[in-house]
Amino acid sequence: MDPGLRFWLRYVDDRGGLTERAGDSTLVVLPPAVAGEFDLPDEFVVTAEPDIAREDGVMLLATGHPVLIQAADAALSDGDVGVISLVAPGTPAPGAELLEQRVRDQVSVEHGRIDVTGLPVRINRPVLRVGALVTYTVSPEECYQERLECWIDAGSGCQLGPDHIARLRAAPRSERPAQAHAPVLDAVSTALRHAHSILDAAAERRRTALSDQASDAHRREHSHARDYYADALRSIERRRTSADPDRAKLLAARAASTREERARRLLEIDEKYQARHVIRPYRLHAVLVPGWRVPVDVRRGPRRYPFAFEWLVSLGTFAEERCPHCGEAATLSVSKTRLGCVSCLPAAG
Repeated sequence: MDPGLRFWLRYVDDRGGLTERAGDSTLVVLPPAVAGEFDLPDEFVVTAEPDIAREDGVMLLATGHPVLIQAADAALSDGDVGVISLVAPGTPAPGAELLEQRVRDQVSVEHGRIDVTGLPVRINRPVLRVGALVTYTVSPEECYQERLECWIDAGSGCQLGPDHIARLRAAPRSERPAQAHAPVLDAVSTALRHAHSILDAAAERRRTALSDQASDAHRREHSHARDYYADALRSIERRRTSADPDRAKLLAARAASTREERARRLLEIDEKYQARHVIRPYRLHAVLVPGWRVPVDVRRGPRRYPFAFEWLVSLGTFAEERCPHCGEAATLSVSKTRLGCVSCLPAAG
């Protein structure tokens, strides 16, 4: 099915409409409000196949159709915001020995050893999913759009890799409505700033690449303007050298005016090819990933420092944790006086 038509049918379903597929066409029944919004009948048949659309009563609806563009604008304006809970595991937590072995294998602690000290507690760890539509303007004639998305572990602020994202996408979702409690909202709020910086950095890289592609046209237009004004100034100078004093003054003033005009024109050309981008967020999901909080002691000799790691069932791994001293998501390290990380302990001594 045409991706544009597929999107619109999902949009209709979300707005309370009904759709029924029949071969290469689809029967659509719209609520009155939606029908009025798109100026469409309450009931009609749509297809993305031109041959089928030639039949009476069948509307051709494919990528680029004004109805699809209107629906896309409405979806972007409304946004996609919510809390999603993944299905909690139906099995008990792994045993203490297995968890201890896993955490020792996966988590590195400099100068320390991890011992599990208690029973795991069920938790839901928030992961932030942010999607945005980025519009790049390279020149008045060139404009591009792309969709960017990032997933951030709200607890550590670390960006998830492709494998973990694929696992979360495939994980079954709970049908029960999820609520965003204060700790979840606080964690998401903090991670949101980091997500924006990630998206902005990605957009900057793409904008630079697009700008490089347009630089040849920029150089050609800039060179053409410089040559034009250089010829004009040479012509004025030739006439000035052979003119009488009064005429020479007028030509000197014209030369000064031409130089000012040249500066303005070159600046206009530079601004014309000044690449820009605009980020338009449209999705904000707090994905609650089920897991187990495992209490541990991080040991250095006889010294013990209580801590906890979280085993995320859907990802099959322990989440990264922030340093309890400085808050950085860095490798933990143990000194003779406290538990910290490789970022803060050398400075703290």
